Amino acid sequence: MSDNKDARRRTNRRTAREFVDYEAPGWLTTEELEQELFLAVVADSNRPRAKTRFQRIDDYFARDGPQTEHQYRRSLLLLLADLRPQLAELVGGPRTCE
Repeated sequence: MSDNKDARRRTNRRTAREFVDYEAPGWLTTEELEQELFLAVVADSNRPRAKTRFQRIDDYFARDGPQTEHQYRRSLLLLLADLRPQLAELVGGPRTCE
């Protein structure tokens, strides 16, 4: 039974994406990253399965931890990858995989 569960976990795209650290490209401004994340949220607002993804976005913006511009851009791209994984891979691509 556990072998079957492990096989499902390996093929689950969500599990694989959790370990990818995206690097935001320099040609894409912070405002453009914010806009893409906003548009993805608006587009998915009627989908019931997106509520957990929205909660992760809310949790991120509720934190008060100081961040550099570079860390903020990387975080925006990671949040965008949760809603639009193919776009995030196309735009930023994975920086590292663990």
